[in-house]
Amino acid sequence: MSVAPQQIDLGWLAQQFPDLNALAPLSQGGQKLVLSADHPIDGAVVLKLIQPTQDLETTNRELLAIDQVNSPRVPRVLERGTLATPIGTCVWFREQRVTGATLRQLIQSRGFGASDILRLGLHLLETLTAAEQVNIVHRDVKPDNIIRDAAGEHWLLDFGLARHLTLSSLTLTAHPFGKMTLGYAPPEQCRNVKGEIDARADLFATGVTLHECATGSNPFREGARDYLEILQRVDTLILQPLVLPIAEARSFSDLVSAMTQKRRDHRPGTVKEAYEWMLDICNAEGVS
Repeated sequence: MSVAPQQIDLGWLAQQFPDLNALAPLSQGGQKLVLSADHPIDGAVVLKLIQPTQDLETTNRELLAIDQVNSPRVPRVLERGTLATPIGTCVWFREQRVTGATLRQLIQSRGFGASDILRLGLHLLETLTAAEQVNIVHRDVKPDNIIRDAAGEHWLLDFGLARHLTLSSLTLTAHPFGKMTLGYAPPEQCRNVKGEIDARADLFATGVTLHECATGSNPFREGARDYLEILQRVDTLILQPLVLPIAEARSFSDLVSAMTQKRRDHRPGTVKEAYEWMLDICNAEGVS
C-alpha cells in the first residue's frame, strides 16, 4: 500500500504544517511520500511521511543512522513527529533539502569529467568512513541516492536500508535475499549472509557506482533479462578496468577493481583504507 495524493489531500496536509510554504510532491513509493517545501528559518526542506503500515522500527533506525553519521554530506533531520491522517497515524520528519542533480540524472546526460569522478569517489568514501566509524552500513549506495549540488559537493541520501551492526537485524535470517538494490549490492548482501555484511558491502556498491559514472552503464544490469541474470552477473562478471585520462589512471582503476571484488576479504579491509587510497589519488591530481 502506497501513500498517494488522493489518499492524503495536499491542501489538508498544508494546514497541518502551517510553517511550511510551497508544499509539493517530490516522489512516492513503498510506504513513503516525499514533498519539498520552504521553511521560514531552515529554508529549503524535505517533508517525508511514512505510512502506518511501515515497520516503525525501520523508520526509527533510519533516523538514528542520520543522527549518528557525522558527515557534512548527509542531509540533517530538523524535526520529527507523528500525524493523525485519513489513512492512519503517520510518522513524519523534516530534513534539509539538497538542490542539485542525482548521479542518475548526470549519467543520463553524460555529465562526468575525470575530475568529477575523482571528487565523487573522495566525497562518497569520506561520508562512508563516517558511517563506518559508528558501525553503520548504508546498504543502498547507488546513483539514485547521491546528489551533486551546484558547488560540486556530493551528498549521500536515504538511509532507509541502513544496517546498524550493533543492533539486531530486522531482516529475517531465513529470507533468501537481503535488503538491496540489484546490481549494486555485493554477493554477500544479495544472499543475505548477515555475518558477512559490513562496511565492505558499501565499498562494493561505491565501486560499481564509480564504474557506472565513468562508463555510462552498469554491466550487472545493462541488458539483463531478469533479476536472476543480474544476480548471476554479480556472482561471476568481472568489471573491465577503467581508463581515465589522468596520471593516476592505473591507481584509480586498481582501487575500483579492489572495491568490486566478489569476496569481501579481497576488498580493502575498511572504508577508511579505501578513502586514504582515494585521497592519495586526488592529492596527486589536484582534486579536493
